[in-house]
Amino acid sequence: MKTHWTSITLLLLLLIVSGCSNDSSKTEKNTKATSQSTQTFGEDSRLYDFAKKDSVVTFYVTINSNNATSFYEMDHWYSIHNSDSESPKLDILIQEGGEKGPEKGKFAADATDVNASIELRGKSTRIATQKSFKIKLNDSTGLWQGQKTLNLNKHPYDATRIRNKLSFDYFTEIPHLTSMRTQFVHLYIKDLTNPNANDKFVDFGLYTQIEQANERFLATHGLDSNGNLYKAVNFEFYRYSDEIKLESDPAFRKKTFEAHLEIKGSNDHRKLIAMLEDVNNYALNINDVVSKHFDRDNYLTWVAANILIGNRDVTTQNFYLYSPSNTEKWYFLPWDYDGAWTSSAAKENIVKTAEWEDGLSNYWGSVLHKRFFKDPRNVKDLSAKIEALAKIITPEKTKKLLDEYYPTVSQFIKRQPDTDHLGINVKDYKANYYSLTNESVINKKMYYRNLEKPMPFFLNDYENKKKQYVFEWEASYDIQGDDVTYTLQISKDPAFHSISQEIKTGDKTSFVLPSIASGTYYWRVIAKDAKGNTQMAFDEYEDVQETRYFGIKKFIAN
Repeated sequence: MKTHWTSITLLLLLLIVSGCSNDSSKTEKNTKATSQSTQTFGEDSRLYDFAKKDSVVTFYVTINSNNATSFYEMDHWYSIHNSDSESPKLDILIQEGGEKGPEKGKFAADATDVNASIELRGKSTRIATQKSFKIKLNDSTGLWQGQKTLNLNKHPYDATRIRNKLSFDYFTEIPHLTSMRTQFVHLYIKDLTNPNANDKFVDFGLYTQIEQANERFLATHGLDSNGNLYKAVNFEFYRYSDEIKLESDPAFRKKTFEAHLEIKGSNDHRKLIAMLEDVNNYALNINDVVSKHFDRDNYLTWVAANILIGNRDVTTQNFYLYSPSNTEKWYFLPWDYDGAWTSSAAKENIVKTAEWEDGLSNYWGSVLHKRFFKDPRNVKDLSAKIEALAKIITPEKTKKLLDEYYPTVSQFIKRQPDTDHLGINVKDYKANYYSLTNESVINKKMYYRNLEKPMPFFLNDYENKKKQYVFEWEASYDIQGDDVTYTLQISKDPAFHSISQEIKTGDKTSFVLPSIASGTYYWRVIAKDAKGNTQMAFDEYEDVQETRYFGIKKFIAN
């Protein structure tokens, strides 16, 4: 009997395992990533099926008259007050409606009392004419579409107004990444703190609501709401031992900690510190470190997606780090993509960038990325990931999404208040808007082109030692293993229109100049590989007119 029942038990186990295998296969076909049981990171894309990509929600915000600070002062806070001071939060009433006002049956439409707060959001956008806002609903207000925090982004430096939304709509289709729910918003504001107001709502135009990454976000997306979640602020994966400490440490200071990473989840930082210790331990093999502390597919997908859509501003900020409670692994979560898709935007006043900011070289300033991608095998895997994502992020798909948004967005940019703050002539809008179509193809070509170049490096501080002028710099790195040589150049103007000194140093990363006439100078180093590809340094100089010069430093000879 014992043998008989053992056989039956084994048969049942085989059937169960077989059934689970079939179910997992079916699930994978219906979602963008496999379930947690298969240990593949991702989320169920059906979360995004409940709102049309081009739909518009209309919000009515009434600024309460009892606020100690006026809405005007809050809106102009960083033009009036010190830049390091925090703008205030104002009490508001927020209601959802239609174009004629709040509508019965919609969110808080019948509310009459304060039910939320409003404050400025963003960094560089805080000094823009058109501001972005963060609205937090009071606990008693309930949730709007399951969300307590509403990030209303104006994207004042994005003339298309859709770069963020386009990116996150793509992320819903990309395995090994999470996305965020996005929503076009038409915003009206009635300012009762203005004594001259006529008690009418003022049209503030088009915004994009971006879901806030927090504990509620984690739960909504099927992740661990008790896990660690950090928002990168100024973070290059160095140890930062003086700032990043356990909260039980008497020297812990939340403000200094959050100068690098804002704490959005668990307050237990042991896993974070353990990861940073290993990343900065050069005695450890970086591939072992990444295998232990990161999900390789998520990591490579995040970098590859950033490269394809051209988001350069992700090396020290604009991403989240997430780790579930039951694992040592960390995952990259995308955040803030209004600076992506800019290679073809010739009509826009796009900030000038250095050549190294395109492709893999953009990541060379971070200790994690630099160590990991020094292994050519990992670069090969990144290229394979880029090729795989290039089958998802295509000009055809981008054009389809742009066509879907265009009727909604174009109606707003052709009228007040957005038309006056677009940054380009309205007649150029459509051509500029659709120039995003081929961005992924352009960015992929730039990736492969820049991969042939030596990697960027840092110039060290210039020194005057016993009236000898010492210049030192870090060594560049060539992924193909080509020999790299250096040329030191010195000029009296930051644009290097005329070069007063040029010294070829071979493979040496320093040079001692015996003498130089007194005055103000600028110096740079050009790295060149055996094939003639060149690279500049990470450093840059900005003059009083705020003109940026890349790859150079200033020095004064006495």
